[in-house]
Amino acid sequence: MRAVFFAAALAACLVGCSNSVQSFIVSPQVLATQSNELTNVSFALTVQDNRPNNATLVMRDGDSVKSYPATNDVIGQIQATLTDALKKRGANVAAADTTTVTIQINQLEANAELSIAQHVVHNAVSVTLQIEKNGSSFNKSFNRSGKWSQPLKLDTAMAERELRVLTEQVLNDLMADTTWQNFLRN
Repeated sequence: MRAVFFAAALAACLVGCSNSVQSFIVSPQVLATQSNELTNVSFALTVQDNRPNNATLVMRDGDSVKSYPATNDVIGQIQATLTDALKKRGANVAAADTTTVTIQINQLEANAELSIAQHVVHNAVSVTLQIEKNGSSFNKSFNRSGKWSQPLKLDTAMAERELRVLTEQVLNDLMADTTWQNFLRN
């Protein structure tokens, strides 16, 4: 009888620890204050999704791999966030400008390795900034990665938060970099 009870309790525990993803939202923001750093600078801004696939959350459980795209428009969110931040710094972001600033999203992923006792999540965000201005070009990459773990069931809300924070750090690194801003001003 104890063996049957133990087996039922173990099965219930494993079912309770299984992971299902209803939604996965990554909605980064950039801290931007009003300034005149980019006054008299005009350019077209484009954010491109260059990831090999649209998976934002990947869960590996042994040989089983499940991939989930974000349920929101992450690329559109990044475009709107950066446009707003650049305008607050005085830039004129105009779609038809001859100077182009392209942000390529190369990696934006939470990669979870699942086990019964613990889940380990590796986050990675990588973007490349490309500028074309008067026949000259500028390229620079910004990357960050992180790792965190959690016992039992993977909390997708925590996975969302950790990936959002990492994405915000990369975007803030980009916004704080003066080399590309100097290229645009000169």
